[in-house]
Amino acid sequence: MQTPVSTSAHRRVLILNASYAVGGAERVLQWLSLQLRSRFDLHVCALYQPGAIGEQIREAGVPFYTLQGRSRTDWRVLPRFLNLLLRLRPDVLFTIDAPVAILYAVVAKRLRLVRSLVIAVHSFGKVHRARELAVARRLAAPVTDTLVALSERHRCFLLQQAGWRARQVVVIPNGIDLQRFHPEGNTLHEEWQVPWDAACFGVVAGMRPEKNLFRFLRVARQVLASEPNALAFVVGDGELRPQLERYAEEQGVAARVRFTGVRQDIPAVWRTLQVAVLTSDSEVLPMTLIEAAACGVPAVSTDVGGVRDVVLEGETGFVVPPEDEHALAERILYLLHHADARQRMGARARQHAEAEFDLHLMTERYVRVLEQ
Repeated sequence: MQTPVSTSAHRRVLILNASYAVGGAERVLQWLSLQLRSRFDLHVCALYQPGAIGEQIREAGVPFYTLQGRSRTDWRVLPRFLNLLLRLRPDVLFTIDAPVAILYAVVAKRLRLVRSLVIAVHSFGKVHRARELAVARRLAAPVTDTLVALSERHRCFLLQQAGWRARQVVVIPNGIDLQRFHPEGNTLHEEWQVPWDAACFGVVAGMRPEKNLFRFLRVARQVLASEPNALAFVVGDGELRPQLERYAEEQGVAARVRFTGVRQDIPAVWRTLQVAVLTSDSEVLPMTLIEAAACGVPAVSTDVGGVRDVVLEGETGFVVPPEDEHALAERILYLLHHADARQRMGARARQHAEAEFDLHLMTERYVRVLEQ
């Protein structure tokens, strides 16, 4: 009798992350969870609390497991994780490069509780907890079957890291839903009580150290001082929100900087803003700028990581050295003051997003990796 051939639909894939709080990498995992569940026997696990995105994945009907970890040193999570693996017996364990998630994935592969380990890397160069991440990557290198880089520039960076081999690394750029993120649609002018002629710019980011939103507030101070009709927006939440709100007061811009909290209607956010801004110290392939581009919004960003794969200098926006805050402000003001350039760059940004960052293309590339 012939041995049954394993098919994708029967291949069990477990997606693992520490938590699914709002962030670019977490949104990628959410989209993949929803897209891949028709192709694989898909399950999702959070080592800690599920987070807002985790709750959305669960509500969508994807099997979701929360291991209730309280911190990175809560080792009670490990036996819970191993028990889950013994129950599920996944063929593929897929995670991103959160240090604790990598360490748990390495344990699973070493104990042969999974057949294949796939890690998608969402950090580049200088990152928060960089030393922990470097150690985790070194431990993972010998047992990882596929390492996913987000751009060719990112792949070259990873190949310089100790232990990674060229045959392990594939390039899969992040993708987004180009029908949802589109220039046409509703805005938030009425809800936010923003005049239609206001010059609006802003950042969509988690309030974490590597996003350096303190820099954004200093840049905003310069822009707001030069343009009386301007308003700045900070969309997102996180551990640094109280400090950032105090800093806005100290900078004298609190009255013209809106902290909106987390929004689920990000396309409407971008259609309300005229310029997308990113002031990060570290990025790989920033989802927030991809989403802005798809909505036809030009960007001004710090020159870090793979930003230049998203923002084409002089075509879809401007890329500026992180330390040059004056130049960041000048580029924002240029776009606010020159509607023709803003519209031209926004249209080119949409074209670039359509060509390079389609969700369905990203999904098919991940399917091929997970089928191997």
